[in-house]
Amino acid sequence: MAVRQTRVAGTFFPNDQQALDRVLGGYDNDWQDMRAGLPSAARAVIAPHAGYDFSGKLAAAAWAALSGADPARIAILSPSHHEAFDGIAVPTIHDAVEVPRRRVRIDSRACAALIRSDMAHGREAAFEREHGIDTQLPFARHHFPKVPVVPMVIGNATEGQVAAAIDRLCRMQGETLFVLSSDLSHFLTQEQALRIDTQTAGLIEAGQGARLTPAHACGARALSGWLASQAGAGCRPLRLGMHSSFTATQDASRVVGYGAWGFFAPQDDILDNASRAALLSLARAALGSRLARGCSPEIDVNSFAVQLRTLMASFVTLERSGQLRGCVGSMAPHRPLAADVAANAVKAGFEDPRFAPISGDEIDALDIKIAVLTRPAPLAITSEADLLEALVPHETGVILGDGDKRGVLLPSVWAGVPNPRDFLAALKRKAGLAPDHWSDSLQVQTFRTEVVTSRAQSSRAA
Repeated sequence: MAVRQTRVAGTFFPNDQQALDRVLGGYDNDWQDMRAGLPSAARAVIAPHAGYDFSGKLAAAAWAALSGADPARIAILSPSHHEAFDGIAVPTIHDAVEVPRRRVRIDSRACAALIRSDMAHGREAAFEREHGIDTQLPFARHHFPKVPVVPMVIGNATEGQVAAAIDRLCRMQGETLFVLSSDLSHFLTQEQALRIDTQTAGLIEAGQGARLTPAHACGARALSGWLASQAGAGCRPLRLGMHSSFTATQDASRVVGYGAWGFFAPQDDILDNASRAALLSLARAALGSRLARGCSPEIDVNSFAVQLRTLMASFVTLERSGQLRGCVGSMAPHRPLAADVAANAVKAGFEDPRFAPISGDEIDALDIKIAVLTRPAPLAITSEADLLEALVPHETGVILGDGDKRGVLLPSVWAGVPNPRDFLAALKRKAGLAPDHWSDSLQVQTFRTEVVTSRAQSSRAA
């Protein structure tokens, strides 16, 4: 076995095995509640790769989000910090890496498959000093001691090349987890970094990977490639934490930004019980504030848990005694989830044109349902038969548009319709289209929802 010795131990993380174990164990304690509370395991994460004193805790949050997964391999995608080359590099000579007295095995078969597919090439020099790879290896060994890794260093490569390599790994037998190794903005003032990193978070969470540049994140190609891949396109992002080197140095003149995210399968729930309770309380409080003050409340997003600052789209439905009392929502992520829920709750209670505004004696009697949408995905269809075939009762929500006509139905609507044909007919009526309408300009997007309800019943992905 050819073993490569990491060259970043002692600078980016402890060079002593026992000291490193203590650090990793401390991170386990830091994120124990999050790891236990997440209802699903992430399929991919963004993890920073600076020295552990600067970003180790955030990297640990990313790896904690992978807990519960049973992968066949873990692909680690890093930008090249020291070598200039075209394409994507994988190792061909070393088949293990030694981090302090412990070895991390390389999935040589997966690396060879990428090379055979002309999606990567062997380049050992790319790994000699690449901290973007090596800072992730202690976490891989700690959380998945028997799982091999696929180290991938990205040189001058396009978003499409990265996406193709990701999807090639996903076609291999067994599940592949992806660790996108990246810091955020570099060497700005703290004020500038906060502004740019907030913008970067929005692009990641809205799925706008094509707009990411190295000014947003040093691993921009890995991030945009993941978002453009078939594997990543429909996944649900969840913000796990953000800060800058100012946290460690207190120097606001020249900082580096860091962030951690998890990406979850579209059908998976991602909100823990505390987040669900907070959203329901927020929706009811927003209604009460609107009644008391006559205007929509101002929401301090930073006062909420970091997960609720993720850009997500939501619908808020109000019911009284089983009867609809208002329903308003967003069809695409454009603001933090906490702010979106508060705004939509107020609109559902006071601005739904189908109903009179709610009164003060109604608030406590209202049942509140919050549907958090996955990112809408375009549906490629050529006929109404194709569309009907794609609809999954009780699971699929649909946005349908043609010209200036547009309608949306949540998955919850399936409770009142018997089959896909009736669902589509109801959707066309809502969009203001004729029941038999069909045209080549028709645009269809599908989504799913994670439902949080104030009633005494469990929420689920629908």
